[in-house]
Amino acid sequence: MAQLVRTVVIAALCVGAGALIIWGPRGGPPIDPDRVHVTYWEKWTDFEGAAMHALVDRFNATTGAERGIYVEYVATTNVDMKTMVATAGGDPPDLAGLWQRNVHSFAASDALTSLDERARSAGLRDGALLDIYEHACEYHGELFALPLTPSTIALYYNKDALAEFADALRDAGLDPERAPRTIAELDAYADIIQRSDARGDLELLAYLPGTAGSFAWFWQTWPIWFGGRLYDASQKRMLVDQPAFIDAYTWVSKYAERFDRRRVARFEAGLGNFASPDNPFISGHLAMVRQGPWFANTIRQFAPDIHYGVAPFPTIDGVPRAYYEEDVITVPRGARHPDEAWSFIEWLYTAPPQHYSPPDGSTGMGYEYYESRADGKTVRKPMPPLRPIEWLCWMHCKNNPLRNPDPAFVETHPNPAIEVHEALARAEHADTVPPLPNWAEIENEFVAAYADIWAAGPPVRERLRECQRRIDILTKLTETRLARHAVAYP
Repeated sequence: MAQLVRTVVIAALCVGAGALIIWGPRGGPPIDPDRVHVTYWEKWTDFEGAAMHALVDRFNATTGAERGIYVEYVATTNVDMKTMVATAGGDPPDLAGLWQRNVHSFAASDALTSLDERARSAGLRDGALLDIYEHACEYHGELFALPLTPSTIALYYNKDALAEFADALRDAGLDPERAPRTIAELDAYADIIQRSDARGDLELLAYLPGTAGSFAWFWQTWPIWFGGRLYDASQKRMLVDQPAFIDAYTWVSKYAERFDRRRVARFEAGLGNFASPDNPFISGHLAMVRQGPWFANTIRQFAPDIHYGVAPFPTIDGVPRAYYEEDVITVPRGARHPDEAWSFIEWLYTAPPQHYSPPDGSTGMGYEYYESRADGKTVRKPMPPLRPIEWLCWMHCKNNPLRNPDPAFVETHPNPAIEVHEALARAEHADTVPPLPNWAEIENEFVAAYADIWAAGPPVRERLRECQRRIDILTKLTETRLARHAVAYP
């Protein structure tokens, strides 16, 4: 199987080796020679990186000191590519923080160490995790990762924008004090909540699906809200030429037509970046956006006074449906210290509730206190102790991967709508990235189809059929490659 890793990443080696040398992770300060040095590569910087860094520091000062282990946190860009290249070269990190979408491709390429037996021994395979998050870390039923910070997607809406158009909404039989629950209601809100400037250019829209290259995150999720599934388990395929896909992307394509595509293109051109004051929701250009729980932190950072609400994203029949994803932690194949690396993962989940300090010793939000708003006032309250994994998710404004969260996690959470996200994670209809080892290739094909559809290219049905034909070719090639190494697709 080691040959399979080399086969899969030969191109990445050619392209990425230079990048790894020039921009790859750098070593930190000298490590105590009496400790086992565990290297941890992670994608996070800023407050997200500081939170994990604080946990690493706590582990090193407690359990790590007791067991003679020192974890070095190394923030790096393109962590998935660099981890695969390093694994193929025989020198991977001991821990790698990846994305859920990497799990199946890495596992199929024999680039990850199975965590199944270790997790069972620690009691993490007996209902400790929420099923959807646990299963997303499996490949062929075997566990190759553990969740770090999971999330679900919901509708964030500006209550003041709805109130501005309250009379017109009521005249249309709509309720301005709540978010739309169905696709039809969302369309009706969109027809009413809009404003143009003196030149006739769009200034405010209720909602906009967006282009593949702008703010349309989770482009592949539209069929979910139309009652479809992203993966057909019976055929072990992603089938994009099915009715739910056709209906969903026909709706997406027609959405721009109601405002004139040229006006929409000019409108999109003026929208700002996500993590900035020019974010279209924060700047008041969009009354509703589809986002994850982390968006509460963006709002708090750039526009804490926005009066907003959060609800399940509208569906074709009003039945709540969910899309979820997660960041994960893994032990790459060939890691020098897999047992010590597992000690850190196990500590994240099984250490008792405790308080934490930031790496630089300063005080700050989420370390010693949290903020609660009541009667228009912000009140600081002492931060309760939390298990390490729960505190990390709390700091990232995200969901909890545990089946039975600590009540304090929800009660003190910095996202006032975390209960909506937690409920979505437990919804009857929940879907996620297809468990396909060639997902990256399929994703590229589908993004291209989505971009064509949004730009009013070929008819939706024909474009999705062509996309399916290309997906089938890619799938056959992957099946053949895996079969040479006695690995079943998917």
